[in-house]
Amino acid sequence: MAIPTGTPTTTSSISSLVQAAYDQYVRMALRSIPVMRSLADVKPVQQAMPGSSVVFSIYSDLAQATSTLTETSDVSSIALGNPSQVTVTLNEYGSAVTTTKKLNLTSFNDVDSALADIIAYNAADSIDNVVGQVLSAGTNVIYSNGPSGTTPTASSGILPVDTMTVADIRNAVVSLRTNKALPRMGELYAAYLHPRQSADLRAETGTGGFQELTKYVERTPFVAGAVGVIEGAFIVETPRVLNGLKLAAGIATTTTITNVALTSNVVTLTTGVAHGLGTGQVVTVAATTNTGVNGTYTIASTPTTTTFTYSLTASNITSVADTGTV
Repeated sequence: MAIPTGTPTTTSSISSLVQAAYDQYVRMALRSIPVMRSLADVKPVQQAMPGSSVVFSIYSDLAQATSTLTETSDVSSIALGNPSQVTVTLNEYGSAVTTTKKLNLTSFNDVDSALADIIAYNAADSIDNVVGQVLSAGTNVIYSNGPSGTTPTASSGILPVDTMTVADIRNAVVSLRTNKALPRMGELYAAYLHPRQSADLRAETGTGGFQELTKYVERTPFVAGAVGVIEGAFIVETPRVLNGLKLAAGIATTTTITNVALTSNVVTLTTGVAHGLGTGQVVTVAATTNTGVNGTYTIASTPTTTTFTYSLTASNITSVADTGTV
């Protein structure tokens, strides 16, 4: 077909009629499944009354009676031990979102229906985080000894090379059984691992995976995220497990930036405490002054326990004090 001569009508000629098209279906952000809450399963059985806290009482067992009785002797009466008590304080959490009538009339998406889903997930997500922080703040800790040869004595001293091993899982299970802890599923204890920890275990075992869960329990619905069994524990993979960064910061979600430098397209950040990060880990940087280094990046190296680097094509920044989070 021949192209007519003259001035054609193009998209730029009537640009008012050429607009971007929108998908009216708005998708939810990527989410991790809340899994920590299921570990908190003790509830009042016969609560006496409403109250600001609930006291759980636990009987102590009698000492073992190993002495034989004679024909003419009888058992002597002994007193029961005073029950121990655990007090659980009740707290309330929640979020609220208020929309306007104008928003509902002018939005191309049904905000209210999405809001119900978002608020519901926020409730589960928030409580799961509360439980996770309590679990991570526990004092019964086994620290892994990496190639550094020095076993950490606190979370702030954990290095990227201090990776979890099968022996750590085995020792934890031994400690639980020795102290008569009740298993979580059949005879299996629960081991909640970050996917990076799970990768370390898979690499160590050389099998590329864990033993099948169905060999140990019935084919009933398992805990969300359960991937297998190793050394007497069923493994749940979840990014909700706090990694070294968050533990080093004191069970916080971020750690503080103290210095920024950018040389030859390589950013070097210094943190206020040992970051516990490793090469290849993805982090989100939010510096306050040098905002050009902000964003989500993959760590290229960790020269020290408080510094790490990543690539960024930008103008050099002389090493300077800064604030922010990572």
